[in-house]
Amino acid sequence: MIAAQNEEAMIALCIRSFLEFGDELVIVDNGSTDRTKAIASAFADRYPDKVRFFDVPDLPDLHHNRQYAYEQSKYRWVLRADADFVAYTDGPCDIAELREYLLKRNGFLPPAVAVNLPNVSVDFWHTGSDHEAAEQAKNDTRRYIPPAMTGYRPRLYRPLPGFRFQRCGRWEGVRYKRFYDMTAKKWPNPVWMHCNLKPDMHHFMRSERTNWRQQGDFKSFPTLLSYVEYVAPSKYGTDDLTVAARLYMQQRVYPFLKRYDPAKHFPYPKLVLKQMDQNPIFRIRTEKGEFSRDTFPLDSVQCLLNGEQKIERE
Repeated sequence: MIAAQNEEAMIALCIRSFLEFGDELVIVDNGSTDRTKAIASAFADRYPDKVRFFDVPDLPDLHHNRQYAYEQSKYRWVLRADADFVAYTDGPCDIAELREYLLKRNGFLPPAVAVNLPNVSVDFWHTGSDHEAAEQAKNDTRRYIPPAMTGYRPRLYRPLPGFRFQRCGRWEGVRYKRFYDMTAKKWPNPVWMHCNLKPDMHHFMRSERTNWRQQGDFKSFPTLLSYVEYVAPSKYGTDDLTVAARLYMQQRVYPFLKRYDPAKHFPYPKLVLKQMDQNPIFRIRTEKGEFSRDTFPLDSVQCLLNGEQKIERE
């Protein structure tokens, strides 16, 4: 199950990497304004027996997206995935080994598999600092960029009767969460990488999404945009969201990044390495101590479908 919203930079890599792992890929989009829906729909057209795409813009929250996907699913194991996950398809982290393990489980135990995962953010070469450092971000102690490695969390479930996705405080989770947490098998190696690459505006909007949910005043702020328009002047001194997004990146993202070290943590998935060579999508640079990003335009939907994303190099 792949939850998608404004992930045009990564969703093609995501789908291609999971094609051989899942008996079906259920992709649910709830409100993308970029090309995410066009890309996902193109994969569904090419692989009609494997990829199922649902455009459901009225789903208000991530756990609603997960639950909708779960209700469409047909198989006994379900994977809670995001559209910016890219699976390992070879080497010691090959996700095919996890598939073989799951298919051999004839009994109920374990009812879940927990995985840890490496994270890159903003571009393929950087990741987040430790939580302690990132929590010092000005005026927003709850916000951080994911560190190089995220600890074990259940991601694959063999659902109990009554299983469903639901809100768990600031985050989304599942019914019987404590049981799944206690009984999940920990898979030894990561099987996908989280590639948190988005335009500035989408990073900015995501930074306030959980705050909007937790605040819970949907009568005053029925949409995330309405909430962001309300808080931007107090946090960034401007009602221009483009300016606010740039300030957010300068103040609360770039200072809390560090270089991702594949030798120290885990290597890049094969498809990510190819993407980095063909079109890095974003690349951080510094000039006179100021951070910024170069953006490389993505090619046509057909090229994304085929994995042919090339740029002209000087």
